[in-house]
Amino acid sequence: MEQKFWLADAHCDTATVLTPWRLAFGGNTQLDFQRLAGRGKLQFMAFFMGAQAEKLSKTEVWRKLRQHWLDLRYAAALCGDVELLEDLRQAGGSTKTQIVPALEGLDWLGGDWRAVDELYAWGFRSFGLFWNDDSFLGCGAAANRTPEADTGLSAAGRELVAHLAGLGRLVDLAHASDNSFWQAADLLAAEGRPLFVSHACCRALCEHPRNLTDEQLRAVGQSGGLVGITLVPQFLSADGAATPADFARHAAHAAALAGVESVCLGSDFDGTAELPLGVEGVQDAAALYDSLLAEGFAEAEARLIMGENLANFLRKY
Repeated sequence: MEQKFWLADAHCDTATVLTPWRLAFGGNTQLDFQRLAGRGKLQFMAFFMGAQAEKLSKTEVWRKLRQHWLDLRYAAALCGDVELLEDLRQAGGSTKTQIVPALEGLDWLGGDWRAVDELYAWGFRSFGLFWNDDSFLGCGAAANRTPEADTGLSAAGRELVAHLAGLGRLVDLAHASDNSFWQAADLLAAEGRPLFVSHACCRALCEHPRNLTDEQLRAVGQSGGLVGITLVPQFLSADGAATPADFARHAAHAAALAGVESVCLGSDFDGTAELPLGVEGVQDAAALYDSLLAEGFAEAEARLIMGENLANFLRKY
């Protein structure tokens, strides 16, 4: 069958939950390297530690993170059809599926934000500041916080964003609170860097603190940035019963405000137990493409959203 589009996805959690062997050859999950073969051009793979980091010493945290990094490299070598992307400017330029190692939440750094330089040296290429909870970096997108309690970035958080922006490294604003988003946006703008939100939806269509407001979507577009529309049903629909049509509806709203070139897929495969009806994993990406066409996107626009925008964005970053 003719490949109608190349898939590029700004977020998944698969590498956190699969062993290298199962990641390379298939597991009972929503994504693996076998299902990406011939379908995906780019796949961000996030490492998420979450609350477990609080129970570990700093040495144990770093040992676990190092093991994750080695497992990802090993899985890529086992598969043979994927490769880790070191230079973002080469995005989309390989016959193999390119994997972008990412970090989701940096609270486990234990107050030492300068450790991101070592993580970059290992090969991590995307740095997500938060995973919902507040940390030494500032406020995440916690659902139970009042707007008055959102103090935004801490001094350490502002230093980290300025540091990453100054070096041209990718800062992911998914999971940031509203004030953290805007303060980071100012710091990124000072260095001429676009805004990047790997996985979120539109708050105007579904009221959720993880979704972006219309003002935020406009800011993403004006910066030349990118937002990945996620497949988490709770972000797509107020009742949590989502379909691919809901994905397309959010993509259309984001495109109307940010521009179609600023919208991509940020699936969150294996970071959510449920997916839209009819989507069980990456193998069903065609249903998302078809939903974009049904929403009124031209084929060229649907290809941009499903893959080309993410590659274009990384090549310019």
